[in-house]
This record gives sequence, C-alpha cells and structure tokens, in this order.
Amino acid sequence: MISYQEALRILLENTQPLGTERVFLKDAVGRVLASSVVSPEDRPSFDNSAMDGYAVISEDTEGASEDSPVLLKLVGEVPAGVWPSCKVEKKTAVKIFTGAPLPEGADAVVPVEYTQEKDGYVVVKKRVPAGANVRRKGEEFRRGEILLEEGTTLRHYEIALLASINVVQVEVYRRPRVGILSTGDELVDLGEEITSPSQIRTSNNYGLLAGVILAGGEPHLLGIVGDEPVKLGKLMKSIEEYDVFITTGGVSVGERDLVKVLVEEYGVDVKFHKVRIKPAKPVLFGLKGKTLFFGLPGNPVSTMIAFDLLVKPALLKLQGVRNHVPQIQKATLVRDFSRKDSERLEFVRARVWWEGDTFLCDYSPKTQSHMLTSYVGMNAYMIVPEGVNTLREGDRVDVILL
Repeated sequence: MISYQEALRILLENTQPLGTERVFLKDAVGRVLASSVVSPEDRPSFDNSAMDGYAVISEDTEGASEDSPVLLKLVGEVPAGVWPSCKVEKKTAVKIFTGAPLPEGADAVVPVEYTQEKDGYVVVKKRVPAGANVRRKGEEFRRGEILLEEGTTLRHYEIALLASINVVQVEVYRRPRVGILSTGDELVDLGEEITSPSQIRTSNNYGLLAGVILAGGEPHLLGIVGDEPVKLGKLMKSIEEYDVFITTGGVSVGERDLVKVLVEEYGVDVKFHKVRIKPAKPVLFGLKGKTLFFGLPGNPVSTMIAFDLLVKPALLKLQGVRNHVPQIQKATLVRDFSRKDSERLEFVRARVWWEGDTFLCDYSPKTQSHMLTSYVGMNAYMIVPEGVNTLREGDRVDVILL
C-alpha cells in the first residue's frame, strides 16, 4: 500500500485542466476563469461624490463649526447620472448627490447632515479637508489592470464585478463529465421494493452525484449493476465517454469483487490500488486514455472519504482551480481519542469551531465505515497519524474542513 500523500501526488500528476469554453455571464456562476480579465476602463471613470451633500472648495470651510458656521452661495445642483453644467468658485457650493460627477473647481463634499439651506445659501457647520467624501477617478482600478486572474472561481462577487465592466461572455474551463456506477447484487435503488433481508438501499451513487455537483462537475448516474461480469463489462466500455468515471464497490479482495479484475481487462492503466488510509483503503485509480478512473470502496463512509480526499481534488484541478489540494489546519482537541489499530492514517469525522481566539475540535463517536450518521453535525476530518493510538485533550491536531 502507498501513503495518502503519494497517492495524491500520482493522481494530480496525471490530472490536467480540461479545455475551455465561452459562456454568458449569467451561466458562469461557480465556473473557473480560463484566462485573466483585464479592465477596459478606470473605475471610477470620473471623480464623484461619495454621499449626498454639497461640493465645495475645502479652503472655504476653514473654521466652520456648529457655533461658527460658514455661508456659501448655492450655484447649482448635480444629480447622479447628469454631467455638471455649473462649476464651484470661491465662496460658492453646488448641491450634489451620491455618485454624481464632481463639478469643476470643487475638491471636497460636505455631508448633508452638516449643512442647512437658507435663502439661496448653504450653511456649512463642519470643516472638510481636500478630498473629503470624493471618489477619485481610477482609485478602485485602472484601465489595463488585471482584475481577476486565471484560476479564479466565479462567485456572486466576481460576477457583479464582471457585469460592472460590461463583460457579456467569459472564458471558463469546461465542467468535467463524471460517470457514476454502483455495483453489487445487494443494492436496491430509490423507490424500489426491498424483497430480501440481505438487500440494502443504495446511497453511494446519490452521495457522489451531490458531491460532483458541489465540486463543479456534471454527474451522470449510470445506475446499479449486480456482480455480473458481462453487464459490468458493457458499461466499462463507455469509460472514455466521460472525463471521470467512478465505480463503487468491487475493489476489495473477494471473489465477487469484479471491478479490480475488469479495469485492466478493459484497458485501464492502474496507477495505484490500496492506500494506507482508514477508511477507504481499497481505493483504485487509473487512466483509460485521458479519462480518470476511480474504483471506490462500497462502504458508504469509505466512498465519501475517497471522494473528498482524492476524487474532489482531481475534479477541481480539471477545472483549473488553483487551490485544489485539501488544506490542513490546526485545531485543539477537546477530549481524548484512542484507537486500537494505528497502522494507517485515519480520517475521523469531526466538528471544529472558534471559541474566542481558539480553534477547537471534537470528533464523532461513530467511526465505522458503514455509518453515514457519523457525518451528521460534522464539518471536518480530524487526521490521526500512522503509529498514533492516542490523542489527548489539549493536543494540537490536523484537520481538513469539509
């Protein structure tokens, strides 16, 4: 068996970003930029007011206060969206609204709450320095400046920014097409009747579907196939129709674990089989042409862990995401943890939270690989190193956020 870090290295060395496509901005949410975006303009494109008030020459407000206000002649008004036809000269002011262009001659804006209009004049009750409440041309960004770099995931913030500079279409990496196939005679699909006590309801394929969607991929459920070589083989022939092909079950050491046998028969170049982790030890990874093939264990928690730690990083890299490797953080354990077998790196479902300035970690009492309820209320994996049987309250532990 190889280590998790070695498995991740092999996997990512064999994973390259997919091709690109142009999509309309409204369809780009969650997609990853395939080329950097350069600003076509200054922002703001002109000096403008940061608030409602009066555009003035700052020197004219010297000494202004509640007890000793300054009187300035009102010579015009500039609403937002209208270019000013008036200008500010000594001892004058122009009424201005938020976002409106600053009129010629003005170098500051007095907020409306420090003023009062009276008989064609404005009474200024507070001094303002030069530049006060003025948004300067180009202070946010300049024409030709890189606004968003290649590899940026487009959230609603970035979408708003792109819309503000009139980006109608954007070049993004293609979403990976992911085939998902569950195997096992014991599985029964949603809505089907369980007719034998030995049958169990499928969950892996639906969990993987959700995981693929959340990771930005395009899932294709291929159903459930029993432990039948002919039927399984027919579906294995379709591997190269997808960017990623995932099977669950059939990768262990039993006589009816057919996936591990059929992958090589159907031309999958196996890069590794079995990783020194707990759960998910039997995970298999290989290539069929350019398609990434994952044979995941059948136990539900093993499937989810293998997806989070291996499949998801590959999906992210295929889409050009820069930070695709699971990020490890430190947290303080709040109670003792112990285990009997310390031969493998273990990923324990856990909950982390901030308490004051301390990042704390507690773990699920359920650790077995068939217990999906071990994820309920959990938001992280606590990593227990090889050779370690016991972790103590107060120890600093490694965690990966889910």
